[in-house]
Amino acid sequence: ALRMVLSLAATTIGDWKPCYDPHSDRRTQVSLIDISRAYFNAKVDKDAETYVQLPEEDEDCGTMCAKLLRHMYGTRAAADGWQEEYSSLLVEELKFTQGLSSPCVFHHEERGIIVNVHGDDFTSVGPCCELDWFEKEMEKHYELTKQPRLGPGPGDAKEAVILNRVIRWT
Repeated sequence: ALRMVLSLAATTIGDWKPCYDPHSDRRTQVSLIDISRAYFNAKVDKDAETYVQLPEEDEDCGTMCAKLLRHMYGTRAAADGWQEEYSSLLVEELKFTQGLSSPCVFHHEERGIIVNVHGDDFTSVGPCCELDWFEKEMEKHYELTKQPRLGPGPGDAKEAVILNRVIRWT
């Protein structure tokens, strides 16, 4: 799915036609976002209550435990909870359509954005102005780190690293 998103930055398919005008506000760019502490954003489902042992420094350690209200790394349902969290945001609030073949791919037809999600990494391709909108919406909901966007513009990045792979705009 990541290769597909990157390929769309360089390929014309059907109605999909990238813009390579370096000075256009609608020039095609690739956005790379990493969500900080992703699993802690997902609320625990009432049907899947999870309890954890308190740290030894806590005065109640050994006599009490803690019930999680949000998922925590290392718990069984954390990845599912995070997937449900970001999918709901993208589909219900931001009006993306979730992929049928891969539930980790999302498409916003009106704005011309395609997003691939791998864990807490969001890789998107689309017009510069629409990726501005997408990143602002994501910042409203999550603490995140953005890499400089890849693109044809003079101020756009020409190289980035995602999932331990170097990608270049040439």
